[in-house]
Amino acid sequence: MIEMGLKPDRLQTLRMQRGLSQRELARLAGIGETQIHKYEKGESDPSAKNLALIADQLNVSSDYLLGRTDMPNGLLGDMTFSDEELTIIDAFRRERWRGITRIVAENMSDR
Repeated sequence: MIEMGLKPDRLQTLRMQRGLSQRELARLAGIGETQIHKYEKGESDPSAKNLALIADQLNVSSDYLLGRTDMPNGLLGDMTFSDEELTIIDAFRRERWRGITRIVAENMSDR
């Protein structure tokens, strides 16, 4: 069985790197200071809601705090896309794979 839980060391390191006290992080995330203390000591795991609130305040992905990835911003990084990537996403959303095929065909004929 895979053990899923917050990585207390990551939480504490990130908080300290950002110059936040436990009290400040708790206030920013809208949760109790005691909870932050328990999370950092490994005495408790946050709910999904609290995990998301903390991750947002520390500007990292929940998966990073859980140790599921070593990439602080997750697999997609900062989630910025080029115009070309946005065109592909839009085509897929509108026409599914037919839209992607159309874009590929158009770009192959340009070469």
